[in-house]
Amino acid sequence: MSSRSLVQRHKRKLVVSSVLFGTLFAACAATVYLSKRWLYKQHLKMTEERFVKEQIKRRFVQTQQDSLYTLYELMPVMTLVLAKDFDLDSLVEALKGKKLEKKLSKGGKVSGEEYAEGLSSGMSATTEVQNNGSSSVQTDAQSQAGLPAQKSKAELWNELKLKSITKVIVLSYTASLLMLLTRLQLNILARREYLDTAINNALEKEREKNANQYSVISWFSNWISPAAASAASAATSDKINNKDVSNADNASIVTNSTTHTTANPEKLRYVNEQAFLSLSWWLLNRGYLQYKGIIEQLVKEEFEHLNPRDTITMDEFSDKLSKIFVATNKQFFQQQQSNEMFISCLLPEPNLERFVLQQTLEPDALKVLYEDNLLLKQLVQETNKCLESPGTWIVLESLIDETFHCIMEQIETNVASKAKTTPPSTSTPGESIPTPQEENKAYQIALFAIATKDCTNEMLKAGLVSMNNTFLQKLHSIPALDDLSACVYSNFGL
Repeated sequence: MSSRSLVQRHKRKLVVSSVLFGTLFAACAATVYLSKRWLYKQHLKMTEERFVKEQIKRRFVQTQQDSLYTLYELMPVMTLVLAKDFDLDSLVEALKGKKLEKKLSKGGKVSGEEYAEGLSSGMSATTEVQNNGSSSVQTDAQSQAGLPAQKSKAELWNELKLKSITKVIVLSYTASLLMLLTRLQLNILARREYLDTAINNALEKEREKNANQYSVISWFSNWISPAAASAASAATSDKINNKDVSNADNASIVTNSTTHTTANPEKLRYVNEQAFLSLSWWLLNRGYLQYKGIIEQLVKEEFEHLNPRDTITMDEFSDKLSKIFVATNKQFFQQQQSNEMFISCLLPEPNLERFVLQQTLEPDALKVLYEDNLLLKQLVQETNKCLESPGTWIVLESLIDETFHCIMEQIETNVASKAKTTPPSTSTPGESIPTPQEENKAYQIALFAIATKDCTNEMLKAGLVSMNNTFLQKLHSIPALDDLSACVYSNFGL
């Protein structure tokens, strides 16, 4: 009885205490649950942001690698274009034919391999066996090699010297400009693709968020009153539809992807991007001619007075080559204190764009492009803005400086190897020229001409399987070029 009376006496207190304890327990449980849920959402958000950053980084790295692959694919085109103006192989073959002709005229013995080389060089020989066993050779015009028959051996050597040096410098500027243009083009396209994806993802998340929000309101309204629920549902659906329409309009404005034709939007975008990338045809076929004449004149001023048998040291050759690069840069970058020449080498003028596109695109693609080329105009405009930046000029100068160092390293290696491995008494292409004392090595100009020719062959190496062109790899790894690519890709401005 005493315990029962005690409970009856404190019944009110026990109920209040139980209610308070239950409320406190429920509040703590709800707080723990909501905290865990919030932490879980924050963890998911951080994980998603980290994933997005890694995806952006991987996409950026892949874009830079794609630019190197593009250069490898364009190297054969560059080889064919430069061979039209600088056909060094025909000069080498003509010199071999001159040597064989001289050897046969003196009654010397010629191996079958040497005789075959002489015939392939454009020399036609008829032999008559005489009593003393000697052979007489009548040389045909070297028109088969594209060379006048009256050119002497010295004239051929002089032409080989000037053309080989000019070709390697023109190649260095063309490769540097092509590397720069390719990086800009691919990073601009990758950035636009990333922006489109990011905008679509953001719009999709906003739709899901709004849908979840309005579903909670509908559930609450449904719990209060079925009539109020139907009204809230109709109102929220109208809001969602209106918001989706406005978001779609905003997305079309941001991405500038609104089309004015009935063409497939994906196909239209693909054609415009392909047309944008095909503009590199201008540099390889027309743009390089603007600095080709400057380089030819500078090479003549530095090397024309040197005979093939004249000797200079490696430092002297490097100084002469450096003067040509400096003078070319001065005319190339500072002409009229404007960037018109710089940009005109890389991209065609607006009135010539259609001509370039006709050379590179199929008729069906041209038809689609003529219907709507808004995206192409935007891409070209972005590229022009990048090219007008002084930072881009600095990057190009870094590329050209790197090509100069690559050229000198390769020429020094070629000269040293030819001087050590071949006899010093001959003067034919591919064979060494006499060298003076060890303490101050000097080499004949003819050897520099052959070494420079071999250098251009190394620089023009192609092949996506082997990817062993060290010249392109060194250009690709310049830090300033990566910095420029990052600025373009991230749209930070230049």
